[in-house]
Amino acid sequence: MNSVGSIHGDHYYANVTVGTPGQSQTVMIDTGSGTTIFAASNASFCTNSTLCPSTLNATQSSTLEVAYPGGLDSNYGDGTHLGGDLITDVVQISNLMISNVSMGLAHDIRWNYMPPVSGIMGLGYSNLNAVPMKMWNEVRQNPSFVETLVKAKAISSRLFSIYLNTPDLYGSILFGGIDNAKYNGPLTTLNCLNYPDHAIDSWYLKLQEVTMKPYDGPNQTLLRSTTLDPWVAIPDTGCAVWHLPTSAYHKVVGYAGVNPMTIAHERGFVRPCREVAYGNANATRFQIVFAGNGTNTASLDFELADIFAPLTQENGKVPEYQRVSLISNDVMRAGYWVFDLDNGQISLGQSNLRANISKVVRVQAGTNGLTQAIENLVFETQANKVDRMSGSTTHKLSTATNTIGYTTGAQFYTTSIVG
Repeated sequence: MNSVGSIHGDHYYANVTVGTPGQSQTVMIDTGSGTTIFAASNASFCTNSTLCPSTLNATQSSTLEVAYPGGLDSNYGDGTHLGGDLITDVVQISNLMISNVSMGLAHDIRWNYMPPVSGIMGLGYSNLNAVPMKMWNEVRQNPSFVETLVKAKAISSRLFSIYLNTPDLYGSILFGGIDNAKYNGPLTTLNCLNYPDHAIDSWYLKLQEVTMKPYDGPNQTLLRSTTLDPWVAIPDTGCAVWHLPTSAYHKVVGYAGVNPMTIAHERGFVRPCREVAYGNANATRFQIVFAGNGTNTASLDFELADIFAPLTQENGKVPEYQRVSLISNDVMRAGYWVFDLDNGQISLGQSNLRANISKVVRVQAGTNGLTQAIENLVFETQANKVDRMSGSTTHKLSTATNTIGYTTGAQFYTTSIVG
């Protein structure tokens, strides 16, 4: 398995504050995990402000409580490890403050993320909570951040939508709603895959087909699923490189017109940025077709420029996956994504990149929430069981006097709650 993308990769961030008084934090948006975690100020990894520009100081918050000492043990596909305690505290996002939010406080850290990241916001199902095996029976399943917003009555449904936009502009993540100005054409609903006799509890889709369309040659099928040989796709905003089988990777490299890197200790291929700019007449294009457990299919089109990024000199490990393709954030930029935990579905359409207006609509709970919010929706009914909301926690919701703004730099992104 090989990866296409920048060497170290770019990520997408949102701003929150944690504690009383609030401590500013910048979290990486991650659909591939289920726990929200912050770096502790006393973590051995955080020896200077370059490695950890902001951390969470537990002693400086009057509302922080340690729920489960040693209850955090989170490992990620890129080699990141976060271990520590499960805590609760006040979190402010946008102009809303939510009490008693469950999260991780990492004292043991191993990661390669670049500043300004100080934590990870896991947006998967709560069953993905990072609990040590030895404490599995002791630690109750805590609600994820999205579930906490529902319990606090900040949003109606366990749903969020993501619009990443082009790398030079801000994108957005909406909790509890969609923005009808951020996509072109219809949104198509796909039922997520599940294991036999298990409820849907992950963002798994079927990767039906990947086609490369060179400007000066015939279309090339890079990958195609069959009944006997299916491929699984996992849309993961926390993944910066698109994982492809080696045979497909070689085809991409062959048509990309790239050269081997000359930087010591780095492996990969490069091409001048001016030659892969958006809209080039001789651009190589790609199309990905997704499917789910139903009859619907949805396709995304993107350019070669989407999978190139400005060169960095930090090296990232490429994990090996079998019959699984991580759909990285550089590919996800081509789409508008609606993640519906209540119904175990992902709805997606072609992104309206560089959109300068918004048409935000709140999505109500229930199986018909999206059909009421979207006029041009290719919908299908979920026939399988879906993992239900966990925990019996209570939360207080209040309005803050100040709204948290954007992170500095056009590569970082804001959050919104549709209340």
